[in-house]
This record gives sequence, structure tokens and C-alpha cells, in this order.
Amino acid sequence: MGGNLIGGYSHSRDLGYVSTLMRRYNSDVKIRETIELAEAHGVTAINTHVTQENSFIFNHWKSGGKMKWIAQVHADAAGGYSQIQRAADEGATGIHMNGDGAESLLSQGKFDRVAESVQLIKSHKRLAGVGAHDLRVIVECEKAKLEVDFYQKTFHSLDYYSAPRPDEKDAKGAHDNSWCNDPKAVIDFMATVKKPWIAFKILAAGAIQPRAAFPYAFNSGADFILVGMFDWQIEEDTKLARRVIAAVTSPESKRTRPWYS
Repeated sequence: MGGNLIGGYSHSRDLGYVSTLMRRYNSDVKIRETIELAEAHGVTAINTHVTQENSFIFNHWKSGGKMKWIAQVHADAAGGYSQIQRAADEGATGIHMNGDGAESLLSQGKFDRVAESVQLIKSHKRLAGVGAHDLRVIVECEKAKLEVDFYQKTFHSLDYYSAPRPDEKDAKGAHDNSWCNDPKAVIDFMATVKKPWIAFKILAAGAIQPRAAFPYAFNSGADFILVGMFDWQIEEDTKLARRVIAAVTSPESKRTRPWYS
């Protein structure tokens, strides 16, 4: 389960009011209801940034909830890794450098710091990951043979109205409209990667219907999907996920990438 909708990060293109609407809808009570409903329907983990308001997770645990937390982090203002320490102290099961952080270090020629973050996370005995919008981050991790436990990579088709034009080549759409500008390149490269892949932004921030996005992600090689959901979407989405996984793991499946977990 993604945490953007709870945090109010809407990626709503030019609809400027949507983030405020999401925050108004997701009151403390509604967030509590949402995470409990998700767990009841079999969702096992939620992904949020360590610096956002995460008390709902901690209160969920205090009440006996079992939802695991995967925490996003990036280097702090001083260039250090205080966010990794915080995530470990607050109970995260997995921790990953988020896409913005990893891509920034790559552009600055400081990719060795991504490796440092992985090792530090592992020293806390947490699952260590790397997130990316830009496929080059994953390519560099593999070249460096980083001992990551999982990758979190954006992945969606370009079959939606506001998808980028052919001349738009940025890893993230300039108009907050795309997070995977070359899905075929992702499919091809991830086929060579022998580590778990969590695909995120598979709905292109709500532009693609789950009934199209879920099979596209799993058939293309994703091992897990990370999906932001309002409470009223959870039951339908989890039922759909089960049907899709059953089909993709059947003998008739066309998926070729092995499953990694």
C-alpha cells in the first residue's frame, strides 16, 4: 500500500486543489480505518517517507496491528544519514533510498553514497532497498553489485491521455504526468535482475485503471506492486490482485521473469 494518498501527495497534474481535498478526506480517524481495512483484506505492508506524519502506523502497532512499514529516506540537509537511523529506531522493516534521493546523487557523481546507504541500512538489520524513477539508478546498482534486498522502480504503460509525448524524455514527466518514460527498457533490464522488484506508480497516479495496470505489472516481471488506495478502493483492488496473481502464476501464464521474494 502506498502512502501518498494519506500524505496528500496527489500528482494531480494541473488540478491544484486535489492534494488539499485528499488531506481533508483522510482525517486521523479515516486513516486508521483505512489501514485496518487494508490489513483485513490481506495488505501486508505500507510505504511512506520517514519524515511525513506516520503516527497512524505506530498507533496501529500499539493496537495489535501487524502491517509492516517500508520507509523511504534520503540524505539529510548536511549530507548525512539521520533518516536511516530514524526509520530503524521507529520500527521500519525495510528502508530504501527513494528515487529523488538516488537520482540526485547519481547526477552529482556521488553514487557511492547510495552504496553507503545500503550498507548502513543492512547494519541495522533491516531490508535494504533502492528506489528509482530513472532506470539508470538500477543499472548502476547492478554494475556496482550492491547487496540490495529489493528494488523499487516506477513502472506503467504509456496508454493514458496525459502520457508524455515522444519528445519528452525525462525520467519524470515535466508536468507531473509520467514516472516511467520507457517501460519496455524497464521490462528488458529487470529481466536480467535477480532481486525482488516492487513496481510503483503502476497506475500513473490514477490515470490507468487497476484492471489494466495490475496484469501489466505482474506479467511484465514485477514481484510486488505498490498501490495508493482510498478506503473505498481497497476491497475491489485486493480482490483484483488475487485474481491477477492466480492467472500470472498459472501454467498458462506468459510471464517469463522468475519470481523473487
